[in-house]
Amino acid sequence: MMSSLSRRNRWHEASEEWPRLLVVAMSAGIGTLGCSADPGAWEPCEETLTCTPVVECNADHGIPSRPVDCEGIYLTVDGRDDDPGTRDHPVATFARAFDLARDHGMRVYVCADLFNVEVRVPAGMEVWGGLDCRDPRKHWPLHPLGELTTIAPGPNRIPLTVADDAAESEPRSSVATTLTRMRMVAHDATVPGGSAIAMRALPGVTVDVRLSEIVAGDGADGAAGADGSAESAREGAPGNPGAVACSADVVTGGARVTTACDDGVSSGGMGGVGTKGDGSDGESGDPVPVTNPMEYGFGGTGQDAMSCTDGTRGLVGDDGANGNGASGQGRLTDTGLEGSAGEDGRTGQHGYGGGGGGGSRGGAMFCGTGAAQGGASGGSGGAGGCGGEPGKGGGPGGSSIGILSYHASVHVSKTSIITGRGGNGGRGGKGQYGGVGGYGGTGGGNRAGSQPGCRGGDGGKGGNGGRGGGGHGGHSLAVAHTADLGPNVESDSPIKFGIPGDGGGAGDLNANPGKPGAAAVSMGFQD
Repeated sequence: MMSSLSRRNRWHEASEEWPRLLVVAMSAGIGTLGCSADPGAWEPCEETLTCTPVVECNADHGIPSRPVDCEGIYLTVDGRDDDPGTRDHPVATFARAFDLARDHGMRVYVCADLFNVEVRVPAGMEVWGGLDCRDPRKHWPLHPLGELTTIAPGPNRIPLTVADDAAESEPRSSVATTLTRMRMVAHDATVPGGSAIAMRALPGVTVDVRLSEIVAGDGADGAAGADGSAESAREGAPGNPGAVACSADVVTGGARVTTACDDGVSSGGMGGVGTKGDGSDGESGDPVPVTNPMEYGFGGTGQDAMSCTDGTRGLVGDDGANGNGASGQGRLTDTGLEGSAGEDGRTGQHGYGGGGGGGSRGGAMFCGTGAAQGGASGGSGGAGGCGGEPGKGGGPGGSSIGILSYHASVHVSKTSIITGRGGNGGRGGKGQYGGVGGYGGTGGGNRAGSQPGCRGGDGGKGGNGGRGGGGHGGHSLAVAHTADLGPNVESDSPIKFGIPGDGGGAGDLNANPGKPGAAAVSMGFQD
């Protein structure tokens, strides 16, 4: 299957027609005006290579096939950093070229080579790429096919950064940095939520990008939020059984049981006591719902004229709420765009305790004379189960960004910007199932036809943990910038957007999805 970058390159081949037409036109004499004192006749020097550079330039006016016979530092991948950087003895790395250019106040001229490295351009530097170094006898003419100098490091790297790294006593940010005939290619991001950013301008710098191409690959999908534990939450403690009839004059009911959860303690009610005359009621579970028309967790009644009754089961705890999907635009930093993650879900509520079973009556009729006379006691209620852990929010999708301008001034002219797809936001994690409530304890056994004690109510199940919200979808932006300084992208710069990413959980009726990303020429962000 063709990669997204390959598909964009096919578009790029068609979009390169205008530099080649420019070369043909200049060869036919259209560009013979060169640099003129008359503003109406002036042609940009980076188009004709005829302007006087920092020192001196003797290139022939309007003839792009002739060499660039200019004072400057020359760079090619086949050069040597031990050489002086002249046309005949070029250097091999941008870092060395910039050091020499800064020391001598010169422009940097670069072959239309492929550089698989990240490049950091000092503020105030002039970089002219797209020169043809294939035939050393021609000495660096403008490439006849309009090929550009290409900077394309591996995935998850920013090809070119412009920064003011000079000492405070030598600020260069006030001088415009010029990039001409350069191609910056950011490959598809591979780190979850990572962005593909082709170029970056850092605080204070002014950058002019001309006759160039900026290509950003796809942003990576956001990381899925972690699920709650695959095992159910802690179960409620089972109730204790009641004691057999005639085992004591007052037969104690099953003892109360408790389960400690993160949000509190749940306990089953104690079973009712069995005595000679009658049985007592069982105790209610704890807590008992405030609004409780169904009498959840109530203790059973003890035997009097009628048989005892079982305790009622405890109420199931409420499920935790799902986390909200990400809705924030994100924030820009000097390293990239930090998108918004979805909110975590909420923890489920612990279940309520079951009520204790009622006790039964004893007496000589069942126990005989001279023996203990108590009736069978009731079993205690089971404790409620603990609530489930929540799922975590999904991570944001990565963005595809041509230029990241962080408190910088960026001007773009006659430069194509191609952005890829924004990554989809990560889905929110699933919540943990709540723990089951403990079974109610059995009632005590009967003797000689007496009634057995009654059973305690089961504890309520803990609520399930809420699901995490989906992460924000990634953007597809020609320029992402801080809110204080927007870019100036001229109308002569063609822009092709990718598709913005969907919010995490989109289409899932059980989830709170994140918002989708956007596609735009530029978008401002807070930092």
